[in-house]
Amino acid sequence: MNWTAQQKIRIGYWLLTLVPIVLGALAARNAIELNAAAKHVAETNRISKLLEKLFSEIKDVEVAQREYVLVGGEQPLQTIRNTHVRIDDDIRELRRIGADTRWLSLLDSLIPQKFEEIQQTIESRNERGVEAASQILLTNRGFQAMDDIRRVVSNMRTEEERRLAERSREQSRRFQRTFELFFGVLILNLALIGILYFLQRRETERAKQLHDELEQRVALRTEALQRSNEDLQQFAYIASHDMKEPLRMIASYTTLLQRRYAGRLDEDADSFINFIVDGVKRMNTLIQDLLEYSRAASGAEDQLSEVHVPTILRNVMANLKVTIAESGATVKSEHLPEAVPYDAIRLTQIFQNLIGNAIKYRGDRRPVVTITSTRRDDEIVFSVSDNGIGIAPEHVDKIFNVFQRLHGKEYEGTGIGLAMVKKIVERYGGRIWVESTPDVGSTFHFTILLNAPLSLAEAAASTIT
Repeated sequence: MNWTAQQKIRIGYWLLTLVPIVLGALAARNAIELNAAAKHVAETNRISKLLEKLFSEIKDVEVAQREYVLVGGEQPLQTIRNTHVRIDDDIRELRRIGADTRWLSLLDSLIPQKFEEIQQTIESRNERGVEAASQILLTNRGFQAMDDIRRVVSNMRTEEERRLAERSREQSRRFQRTFELFFGVLILNLALIGILYFLQRRETERAKQLHDELEQRVALRTEALQRSNEDLQQFAYIASHDMKEPLRMIASYTTLLQRRYAGRLDEDADSFINFIVDGVKRMNTLIQDLLEYSRAASGAEDQLSEVHVPTILRNVMANLKVTIAESGATVKSEHLPEAVPYDAIRLTQIFQNLIGNAIKYRGDRRPVVTITSTRRDDEIVFSVSDNGIGIAPEHVDKIFNVFQRLHGKEYEGTGIGLAMVKKIVERYGGRIWVESTPDVGSTFHFTILLNAPLSLAEAAASTIT
């Protein structure tokens, strides 16, 4: 299976997370076992010490017995009684911490025999004197009981020492295994980090190489596109110029024909001549609009500067003076900024198209056009509102397309104006959209960046990101 570098890096990070978890779980389990082994070692040490103490206390009892036989007095008897209590406590403690029950059963039978023999010695000393008590000490019974206790305790200590040695070795093995696991996790993590660093570095270098190649290809493609745009612009100029000349000739002779022979031919001829004159005018307007659209797309003449908005609007009002007067339109502005970073010619084209359309598509009403603006973060939103015929919802997304006209010959135009406005706005990093209600009116919004980039290419890129 062929793994990509990204897949290898992702798997490496998963392993870097998973392996310490698995090994950590094993180490935790081993630590628990190590703790149990340490507990067993402590218990074995405790048993050994208790056995040593038990045997010492039995010897103390035997010494106190002999001292009482020879000397008498209360002190030896008190020692025997206190030691008897401690021996019983030691036996109970040995049983609690897990000493071998077989040996403890033997001690349970031997120790009472020894204390029974001691009791007889004390009673004989009290009743018949030192000689009688000494005879009991010399009998084999006391020596045999003491010897049996010594042998049992010795066997228990030997067995506990052997168990202690085994548990100590097990504890050492557990400790060694825990250390090896910890060291293994450390080495494995360091190895994974090294591999991931190598893969990440190789992937970074590869990405940089691809980025450089892509930048080179984009630069070549941009250069080719720029040459193509320049060729298209030159072609548009040439085509418009070459097409205007024959159109001008056709218009001239058609107008001459209309003036000279109007009313002298039949009605069909007059109608045909009128069609020709109207078609020539429309073709001339279309060629002029196409030329303006190509200029808006190329932006060859654009110059960024601080543009005085009120001056721009005064120029637009002057250009539309006849249209405003004929329609009786009212054009007003509110809350506009003093200046924006733009190109004066382009901003004039935007306002002139939007205001002109607002007046053109007025229906039967006296047009009222309102121009406002609002500040949003690092941009200004201009709005051009009217009380015209409005736009149906299904046509809102179409009106910015080239040659897209929603009405017939009752409204003049080629369908290029809004497409050209959209080109200009987007070229400067802005956005344009419309909100409209049929038979109520429309509001066109467009944005202008306040911190405009140095180049139009940067401005266009900012709208994409």
